[in-house]
Amino acid sequence: MLNPDVDGRAFAEPGEDIFALVTAGVTYMEQVMPRFVDDLQALCLLESPSDSPIGLNALADQLHLLLERLEIGGRLIEHPRGNAFVATWEGNNPAAPVCLLLGHHDTVHPLGVAEVRMHRDGDRFYAPGTVDMKGGLLQGIYALEVLKQAQFQDFHKIIFLSVSDEEISTRYHVELIKQIAREHPIVLGLEGAGALGNVVTRRKGCSHYRLIARGKAAHAGSNPENGRNAVLELAHQIVQAQSLANLRSGVTINAGPLSGGSWANVVSDFAEILFDVRFLHPEDRLAVEARWQTLLQQQLVPGVKLDLQPEPDVMLPMVATKQSLAVADTVRLITENIFKTSYHPEMRGGASDCCTTAAEGCPSIDGLGAIGGGAHTADEYMLLAPVPNRVALLAGLIASISIT
Repeated sequence: MLNPDVDGRAFAEPGEDIFALVTAGVTYMEQVMPRFVDDLQALCLLESPSDSPIGLNALADQLHLLLERLEIGGRLIEHPRGNAFVATWEGNNPAAPVCLLLGHHDTVHPLGVAEVRMHRDGDRFYAPGTVDMKGGLLQGIYALEVLKQAQFQDFHKIIFLSVSDEEISTRYHVELIKQIAREHPIVLGLEGAGALGNVVTRRKGCSHYRLIARGKAAHAGSNPENGRNAVLELAHQIVQAQSLANLRSGVTINAGPLSGGSWANVVSDFAEILFDVRFLHPEDRLAVEARWQTLLQQQLVPGVKLDLQPEPDVMLPMVATKQSLAVADTVRLITENIFKTSYHPEMRGGASDCCTTAAEGCPSIDGLGAIGGGAHTADEYMLLAPVPNRVALLAGLIASISIT
């Protein structure tokens, strides 16, 4: 049976050759796990918070070295705030679709914590950025190694891309992602997962809004009636904005951080807050904005001027399409037939760069990285036991969608 890809061509469901590749991949990964753990430790010790160009560039350099070990050529995409890394492996089948492995090497963790937090407790490997997403990046590289070991060549092109700005709202590598998306690849996101058969088929979109209130200062004791309290009006607007949650199914809104005022004895003339809005469909965001503008007219403090400003780099939802669900179904076939485990498709509220590729028309699925938990916390970890199966699954998925 054949499934249509983005250009109307077809890719085959996994057959005995793919199943054999996956089975051999598990055996190979079980043999090289000590090296995988050493590589994981090296990646996690290279601290790469989003605001550290030195750390981000060191991590990009390390990814470059790991793929050079496989004789896969790559290049750094330099930027003052942090380098991205992209590698391309060419096959022998130009008629096949392009495959993109997509990830990021920036983390939310500050400098100076990796060595203290890194430790192993049985199957759990604790370190900042393990499941989000240095473990996933490394599993992607080892999946390519499995394909190299199998001498797999029946594909067009496999691209490995890791950016340095996914965890922040003011982006600088989005155009790079869009540029690669113009090749219409099938996109496999390397974000973390919760189980062997877990795959993310949908993600909510995300947009940030800055609400600024400008009032009039006055002495809080002598003549407060002459002031226009921006903090009070902003508090009123925060409460009103919460009514936007569930304006449509799946819409959520979160308020904060906020700032405003100067002294307790001064009527505040300025205040501002940042909102996070999540949504399932692009039209949901437009409906939220329209309703929000109505709410802004309902003021508590007359004379305070309100300015709602959308932040740049909106992430649109990663929608499920016929093509992306066909790719996800390959995950189901491999997990159920080879690993004899359950398939768990998932919709997530968190956005990722697969939202960008999906918005560009690329069939995109996500959550194909490390299995673990505690992302963005001091207790972040990934599980080592599932690594051979997850790497082999990814290798089999790449091979399956690359064959016409």
